[in-house]
Amino acid sequence: MIRRAFLAIPLILSAGAAVAQSTNSDLFGQKQIVRAVLEGDDEKVRQALLKQESPNQTANNGSPLLTVAVRAGHIPVVETLLKGGARPDAVDPEGYTALMRATEKGDVEIVEILLRRNASTRAQNRQGQTALMIGSARGYAEIVRLLLEKKADPNARDFTGRSALGYARQANRGSIEAMLRRAGGKE
Repeated sequence: MIRRAFLAIPLILSAGAAVAQSTNSDLFGQKQIVRAVLEGDDEKVRQALLKQESPNQTANNGSPLLTVAVRAGHIPVVETLLKGGARPDAVDPEGYTALMRATEKGDVEIVEILLRRNASTRAQNRQGQTALMIGSARGYAEIVRLLLEKKADPNARDFTGRSALGYARQANRGSIEAMLRRAGGKE
């Protein structure tokens, strides 16, 4: 009985591989483009896009592929997905956009890429926070400057009523407070 079970495993695996090959998925149901994004392989991502894979798919955790690439810091993959039509304002399960995740990481280069692709500076996560609020709280002056240049609203409020100025003040970010005030930020 045991011997038969072990003999059947290669047949099951080969059948699973054949199914995976015909559906652009691996044995565990993960799409090839998802694996390529996770691995940071922009050439495989490009090839998947050429095979009509959607750049707006989500990984197994529900995060858009663009957000996965942003969180991993895979700049070439971010660029490839955006060129392939990825929506820069798609949200992950926590309501964060790729711009918010890049801001959260302090990744100036990816923030610049997303802003060039017209990522919204007004999007809010589940707590009502914008990328500007996140950058202000964390003290990322260069990112705050970039967001303000793209007309991020310094007076937008989260669900507790705090603005980016409130976040900067709470985190003792004096230079960012001054920058927000110059941009029209009010209490």
